Amino acid sequence: MQKPKYLVIGGDLRSIYLAELLKKEYYRVEIYGLDKKISRNKNVDLSQMIANTDIIICGIPLTTAGGLVNMPFSEESLPVQTLVNMIPARTLFIAGKIDKDVRESLENKKIRCVDLLDREEMAILNAVPAAEGAVELIIKSIPRTIHSSKILILGYGRIGKVLAGILSGFGADVWVEARNHSDLSWIEVSGYKPVRLQDLERYVTDMNVIVNTVPFQLITSDILNKIHLDCYLLDLASRPGGIDFEYAKKLGIKTDWALSLPGKTAPLTAAEIIKKTIDNVLLEGGEKK
Repeated sequence: MQKPKYLVIGGDLRSIYLAELLKKEYYRVEIYGLDKKISRNKNVDLSQMIANTDIIICGIPLTTAGGLVNMPFSEESLPVQTLVNMIPARTLFIAGKIDKDVRESLENKKIRCVDLLDREEMAILNAVPAAEGAVELIIKSIPRTIHSSKILILGYGRIGKVLAGILSGFGADVWVEARNHSDLSWIEVSGYKPVRLQDLERYVTDMNVIVNTVPFQLITSDILNKIHLDCYLLDLASRPGGIDFEYAKKLGIKTDWALSLPGKTAPLTAAEIIKKTIDNVLLEGGEKK
């Protein structure tokens, strides 16, 4: 069976590494929207490139504010609907965090659409570079060692589990908040201190670091009023995040909202994870042997 032809459009450093990984396996790979990093023929016509492509891969997230395709390494502004209008039926379209209206437009054109962030294997593997990136930020942002620091993690999902293990390995005093009883039990048997959501206010005062992984505002103004001003707040959740950043700033509490950490801290590893996920998608679709 003939190998599929790829077109990588925009994205961050992960896209560049992904294109190289695909080329190493002798796929034909075209690149667009990365001209600040990779030079290309200025006369290349995107619609023609798309017409000669089987699989289009865009960035994570697919779009930026204003409905533009995420292309931080390009001077060009490409509306996502303009891109969708160029894509013929039966093309496989892959990206991350595809908005509902874009997904519907693709599906109406009979374009197969895969959101990488919906893939469980990618979410699990991505938890490692995300957690390592969080540790790097903590080390840079607190005036003490992680060892013996009191660190509270909000949420015991994929990232919360991996991060708790890494921080415990550093010798931190790890506390983990969770909502359901089974998670609280796993937290306890794993050697961490469980915190019920309704008891959150009782524990935040003693923390040196609080890391949020839940995309819901748990660190409200009421909670912030009980946090020491030298506590470091790190939000790893996708939008809308979990911290009242405006009120935290008013109080003078140091905060960071670290979106897309895998692509920033370990772009090659993140690209390898994306490629594994795409390989799985193709195998499931019977398009690769």
